[in-house]
Amino acid sequence: MSTRQDSDGETDDGQEGLHDLLVAAQAVLFDFDGPICGLFARNPTAPAAQEIQDLVGAEWGELPPSVEKSQDPHGVLHALRQDMFPEATPTGRRLATLQRADEVVTRHEWRAIRDADLEPHIKELLKHLSYLGKRMVVVSNNAEEPIKEYLDGKSLLHHFEAVIGRDHDELRKMKPNPHSVLRAVDSLGLAPAACLMVGDQLSDLQAAESAGVPFLGTTKRAQRRAEMRALGAGAVVTTLEPVAACAHSLAGRDARRSGQD
Repeated sequence: MSTRQDSDGETDDGQEGLHDLLVAAQAVLFDFDGPICGLFARNPTAPAAQEIQDLVGAEWGELPPSVEKSQDPHGVLHALRQDMFPEATPTGRRLATLQRADEVVTRHEWRAIRDADLEPHIKELLKHLSYLGKRMVVVSNNAEEPIKEYLDGKSLLHHFEAVIGRDHDELRKMKPNPHSVLRAVDSLGLAPAACLMVGDQLSDLQAAESAGVPFLGTTKRAQRRAEMRALGAGAVVTTLEPVAACAHSLAGRDARRSGQD
């Protein structure tokens, strides 16, 4: 895979790797918070995590360290289900606590979408991918309904065949569990290798890898870029600009071919 040097000295994957990934993909699966918008860029996640911790602590007393220390509400939900209520099917007070905790996160997500900015270049990327006939699905740990409302408000929902959000009935199935990625692949009726996952978190990469789906990482964090490469990402970029440029180039090539037919 070819590489190039940024002006800040960081190494980003070049167009060759992006070209191969986009050409091979019949469908593109997008994480929501990160690749599509900065959901919590203006609304930090720590207050949501703290609200859950306070809620559960008031009812159940001492919390496991994994629940008590996390400042990521999705991490708290997963730890709450995995470490505090790990039984196959929680019932009664335990189920009610899990449901209330999930509702806290969903409420914060609804609030956050009001201020969330679209990521630069996502609109043009979706337009070019649609022109190329790539099928698209959102695969997220966020709740489904806020995602749909946000995309609809930005006139982007029509690009996506489905929005697969957090499974409220089984919080252990959030990424890095491959459940949501496999649901997306199944909904498309494609082989995992025919899809491409775009995400900004290591959990996105781990879920894609477990599902057998190639991965394109996008993150400004140098350490995370290095980690993604080490874990086998097909390409890693700092922004979606080179991805949109590559898709534009492929769309232009297809347009020229159509004109010659």
